[in-house]
Amino acid sequence: MTATATTQRPLPVPDTLSTPFWAAARDHALHMQRCDSCGHMAYPPEIACRACGGDHLHFAPVSGRATLHSWTVLHEAPAPGFRDRLPLILAVVELEEQPGLLMSTNLVDADPAALRIGMPLRAWFENITDQCALVQFRPAGR
Repeated sequence: MTATATTQRPLPVPDTLSTPFWAAARDHALHMQRCDSCGHMAYPPEIACRACGGDHLHFAPVSGRATLHSWTVLHEAPAPGFRDRLPLILAVVELEEQPGLLMSTNLVDADPAALRIGMPLRAWFENITDQCALVQFRPAGR
């Protein structure tokens, strides 16, 4: 991740494996890496399937529906670009497409006191620059 002068927030630096994920996010779509051999999905992307060892992987769209797996609430900004976002909720969500398909993210539009493990969530995309959108999650009813 790198910070930009305009956002003062860390931004992703896509590599060979993650470029398709970030390209989909820029288009407000959530894609996960899927093994062509066994169908197992991975996040973050990997060079080989951790379920079967296959090396034929592609990115496929997923629903964006998830449940809250765990979270922590930051009351102090980790960088200057987060000062207006406090409290900042860092979360791990489990995507509905596969048990154990976990993703680290931020929760937005959520009351920290109302959070519960298993709470339904939906993906939400924040445009940071013309070329970058971040995948975050919010309560499903929002």
